[in-house]
Amino acid sequence: MEPFFTEEQLNNMSRENLIEIMKIMKEQSAKKDTEIQLLKDKQKELEFMNAMLSDRLALARRKQFGSSSEKYAEGYEQMDLFNEAEASADPEAEEPCFEEIHPSSYKRKKHIGKKEEDLSGFEVTETIEYKLAGEDRYCPDCGKKYKVVTRETVKRLKFVPAKFEVVEEVTYVYSCPECGSMKRPEKIPPLVSGGSIATSSLVAGIMNAKYVNGMPLARQEREFARYNLNLSTKTMANWIIGCADRYLKPLYDRMKEEFLKSRYIHCDETRIQVIGEPDQKGSTRNWMWVYLTDEYSGAPRMALFDYERTRAGYHPVKFLDGRFHGYLTCDGYQAYHGLDDSITVTGCFTHARRRFDAALSALKKDFTREQLKETVAYNAMTRIGVLYKIEELIRNKTPEERYEERQKQSRPVVDALFEWLHSMEDSVDRSSLIGDAILYTLNQEPYLRRYLDDGHLSIDNNSAERAIKNFAVGRRNWLFAKSIRGADASAVVYSVTETALLNGLKPYVYLTYVLDQIRQMGPFPKPEELDRLLPWSDDLPDEFRTKNQG
Repeated sequence: MEPFFTEEQLNNMSRENLIEIMKIMKEQSAKKDTEIQLLKDKQKELEFMNAMLSDRLALARRKQFGSSSEKYAEGYEQMDLFNEAEASADPEAEEPCFEEIHPSSYKRKKHIGKKEEDLSGFEVTETIEYKLAGEDRYCPDCGKKYKVVTRETVKRLKFVPAKFEVVEEVTYVYSCPECGSMKRPEKIPPLVSGGSIATSSLVAGIMNAKYVNGMPLARQEREFARYNLNLSTKTMANWIIGCADRYLKPLYDRMKEEFLKSRYIHCDETRIQVIGEPDQKGSTRNWMWVYLTDEYSGAPRMALFDYERTRAGYHPVKFLDGRFHGYLTCDGYQAYHGLDDSITVTGCFTHARRRFDAALSALKKDFTREQLKETVAYNAMTRIGVLYKIEELIRNKTPEERYEERQKQSRPVVDALFEWLHSMEDSVDRSSLIGDAILYTLNQEPYLRRYLDDGHLSIDNNSAERAIKNFAVGRRNWLFAKSIRGADASAVVYSVTETALLNGLKPYVYLTYVLDQIRQMGPFPKPEELDRLLPWSDDLPDEFRTKNQG
């Protein structure tokens, strides 16, 4: 390769020109080093992908042509459902104290011999007394009868399985002895029409089991049968849909009114299959969208679910209805970028970090710990980790204080991160995992930077993902919804239960109360009546609130 400059040209150059040439050469050398490192990472990534695909091919062949024994590859462990207790047990673990099982509403200094104070919220239904009887009541030395000098009381927690009780409604009919006119007292309308046996507590229990604890209706049907109750899946589904439409939907609408007043919201979406959708194949994916406010929003905490047939961008446009104006935090999904100009989209650093983590995972098989620390993926994750450490330190500060701290601590780190990533932009292989991570992060740069602009904003969209978690757990159990009405009802119930959890309420107790109260309000409850029932209302009884908040 011919040199750029001859020896004579170099000898005749000024000192300033030589320094400039040295700077250019240094930059080119650094760029080459980066390219070499990225190529090494790419090589190891391809080796990892090749090994993984080979393993998958071998497993596929074994499944198709091999024996049908229930053996697993070496090193693979599967939890046996029947051995779960044994596998999870630890004979060396200490027994939890009552304070751990049923914590007080505030941290109380532990007093020796006072554990029973921690169970003061529960009713004592059984007392076991240990007393001396017969000849044991007399002292063997002097023959005198013992007298009680003190009592040692220890409380233990007893579990009582679910039980069912019948509520009998008796209506007295009156007649005038003179004219014979009849009069009947006005009755509160039943929760479900048609002579149904359903009560608020029963329907709330079914909703709580399905939407909070992820227990499908078919499994609940089997559980009820063990108590000699024949409640079919169809009956329970009808109750859920009917009560969601009649009683919970008005509350949902009031929650949405408050939601649209906020200036800081999150949004995410997850798949759901609705087999009753017209003109679609059974395997088609439908979508459940979630909109929520987080702990920094300066608004009531809530999570609102909205079922839609597709993942199209016009769904959030329709939901926000041109009435929301402010910041919307989301992942990199392009649909959110078609919203009104009055909505400012902010990004999610967790999604960027996950891409670097995927690139790093591909290298772990062949790299030592020290070698991993030299990779681009590791260094990117370290820099993002610094940002999260800062967020952890300022979590309990006011929005104004968080803004100031982010300017002093976070902004220099963000600036350095993107300057570093831009230096590799032209060198990366777009088809590699590390290339995907770098280019995704750079494409999201304007949105990822925006959390620095306001102390109410979050660094990521994790709040929305946590809100979807219960839905995802339930979805794994019940797999699909059978009808559009069922999916809509699920969206309403999930909204009420998840918002109750965000506000530190006991979902079952709260649902029972709400169903009973709205039932008594008649077909058209007034807005001010519903406001008293909102999950963040101060009018709710204190016993609805759990001591294990967060």
